[in-house]
Amino acid sequence: MIQETLKKVGLTAQESRVYLKLLTLQEARTGLLCKETNIASSNIYKILDSLRKKGLVSYRLQNNIKVFMPSPPEALNELFIKKQKRLEQERKEVTEAISKLKTQKISSPPESNYKYHEGISGIKAMWHEINETMDNSAVMKIYTGKQSSFQRLIGFFKLHHRLRKKKKVQEQMIFPKEAKKLGEKRKDKLTKIKYRQLNNQVEWGVWKDIFYIHDYPVKKAPRGFLIKDKEIAKTFEQVFDQLWEKKE
Repeated sequence: MIQETLKKVGLTAQESRVYLKLLTLQEARTGLLCKETNIASSNIYKILDSLRKKGLVSYRLQNNIKVFMPSPPEALNELFIKKQKRLEQERKEVTEAISKLKTQKISSPPESNYKYHEGISGIKAMWHEINETMDNSAVMKIYTGKQSSFQRLIGFFKLHHRLRKKKKVQEQMIFPKEAKKLGEKRKDKLTKIKYRQLNNQVEWGVWKDIFYIHDYPVKKAPRGFLIKDKEIAKTFEQVFDQLWEKKE
């Protein structure tokens, strides 16, 4: 809907109603706008003033009474450009904050570290943490689930593999047979894949002293655990190696 688009560039629901009505009427006094939009007269001037500051409304005086007129729809582009600039500035501020936070020293890191993540954003955050630790000193080992379990994150995992290859990190994956077409696209000098008949919704993997596990329940938010523990990671790496060598 048009109202949803206007909301994305910063208009409130009432501002959208007034602006759209003005586009229809082309000019109007406050009384008519109140009647046409069902907005109280006590609010209409505040809304019009906000639209004026956003460059979407102007007015002229007729017998000392303000008659309001809409700016053409092209004026919305200016709001979008301003939003882009604001988001770019916020992105720079977040990037700077991340850089500063990463330089903070940890006084005494714990032997074990357990984190629970929930939802698509949570799983992505978990993978961002894994990606941050990647280097070419070890092989990442991943036991996936059936294709439907990770379908929602295929696009995001492309970013993971792109970064992994940039860092020259090797990876071994046990992949579902049904996703062989996707698996063949993943294969390269750094990526080895073996196919199995997988029916599990849960995926897990090992990277150095990190063990992760997450699931993608149908019609529910995905959940994941990120565990930093040498003994746990070592145990599951042994399990993976046995599964890797096992013949079907």
